[in-house]
Amino acid sequence: MEQKAYNQAVSRIRVQVEHVIGSTKRYRIVRDACRLRKSDFVGTVIHLCAGLHNFRVTRKPVQYPNHPKPKLT
Repeated sequence: MEQKAYNQAVSRIRVQVEHVIGSTKRYRIVRDACRLRKSDFVGTVIHLCAGLHNFRVTRKPVQYPNHPKPKLT
């Protein structure tokens, strides 16, 4: 029984993570193959898109059913 509870808890987190990954793919540079070979270019792009995602979420938070609203400070 406790294994099932653990799996459900992990699944709840996994769903939210998958939504964030899908949200960052709204930026075409993340979704398409990148042929630029400059050092750490891909890492920089991912960081920028993650920052844009975080900015968007702070302006309009995602509401999941049956979860408390996030507190913005």
